[in-house]
Amino acid sequence: MVDIHRGWSTRLEGRVDTTWALVWRFESDGKVHQVLNLSADQAAMDAFCWANYALKPIPARLAS
Repeated sequence: MVDIHRGWSTRLEGRVDTTWALVWRFESDGKVHQVLNLSADQAAMDAFCWANYALKPIPARLAS
């Protein structure tokens, strides 16, 4: 099943307005197995998230 919808935010810094596609995969018993969330403008979504949410520090073992 596929769900296409508009998602936007004017909160925090910047604005984002994009179309999203959620691709749902179900098990034979009807339970959700996997959902993929895809943005029509991933670069705009990345910029919005990077401007508003701090990334967790990279562990020292990966920093070298």
